[in-house]
Amino acid sequence: MKAVLFNVHDIALIVTVIACALLGSRHIGGWRRPKRSGYLFGLFLAINALVAVNTLIVWAEPIRHPVFALLPYLYLVLGAVGFLLGPLLYWQLRSHMSPGFRLTRWQWWHLTPAVLALIYLYLECFRFPHAVQRDLLLNLQLYQQPNAYYDDFITLKKLLPLAYGLWCLAIVVRSRHEVSATIVDKDVFREQSCIVSGFTMVWLWSAVTHFVGSAHSGPVSDAMGVVGNYATLALVAFLLYRELLTPLPTLTAQQSTPPASAAPIDDADVARITAAMTRDRAYLNPQLTLERFAAKVDCSPRDVSTIINRRFKQNFHDFVSRYRLEEVKRQLRDPATRNQTITDIARAAGFNSKATFHRFFKKTEGITPCAYRQKHHPDCDGLPASSRTA
Repeated sequence: MKAVLFNVHDIALIVTVIACALLGSRHIGGWRRPKRSGYLFGLFLAINALVAVNTLIVWAEPIRHPVFALLPYLYLVLGAVGFLLGPLLYWQLRSHMSPGFRLTRWQWWHLTPAVLALIYLYLECFRFPHAVQRDLLLNLQLYQQPNAYYDDFITLKKLLPLAYGLWCLAIVVRSRHEVSATIVDKDVFREQSCIVSGFTMVWLWSAVTHFVGSAHSGPVSDAMGVVGNYATLALVAFLLYRELLTPLPTLTAQQSTPPASAAPIDDADVARITAAMTRDRAYLNPQLTLERFAAKVDCSPRDVSTIINRRFKQNFHDFVSRYRLEEVKRQLRDPATRNQTITDIARAAGFNSKATFHRFFKKTEGITPCAYRQKHHPDCDGLPASSRTA
């Protein structure tokens, strides 16, 4: 990769850029999924493409100096984009696993390392004359500069995405029980598991390669770096292959216009569904799924889903969660439950995930469960902490 222009290893990096661009365009264009999650995953792929470009122009000896002479500040930007990999993986994961996820002002703090990286590179390299920049960056003089800590900067650049990847893996593992409860779509869960685990393994290899190179720079670390580039290409190519196998959704005339001959909803089925929730309180079962509920009301899962969608204008998950939410609100208003924790109340109402409960409650009510309890019991501040919080 350091010898000639566009050798086989350089071509692998170029193909990685192209694959990321093709895959990202399907998502950013909104062809494959809702816009927010599509944009975030598309941006994540775009950053991966820029990381590959950075690797190409830094290590391809015949082009590194011409590119630097033409666009020196491109190296400044590309030197910091690696710090965006972790936050964007996290954001796109949350947007897929949590439909109510929003990029609040607190979420933007995840970009702090990338901003600090830009400032660091400018102060240590790009504020100097062009010739000095060339020696510092391309001739690797930054490693020898006193108090520059460039090796620590590169170490952080390798470890931060890995830390985010491990964090995202923990989120995926915690979300497994939500799949069985139909809170998370199974196909989305499988796709996100593949994306998160794949990129985390690539970043782990990159971190190991960095430490090996720091201790024993030479052919071994160079070979490991090349293997890492091919691993990234293989992962992106696999994701692109899966995408291309899935046909794009098209809106046919039959889909755009509700069929006039749609089967009427049986009022008896609606009555059984309503009774199962209001009289039998089926929602209290934390393991309630569409299939189990359908068996309880003596209907097929498809019929139950159709009735809930058409009559109640909700999907099954929201339909059940609304009943659970009303039960939690009733309990929080009841003075008799003042000594129970919010977590215990939520679990008793059927919520089997603390995080899912809090997101759904705040999204629906606009306030936290604790604030809701305090609103109806102003003297709640005098209670023990364990009885006020989740």
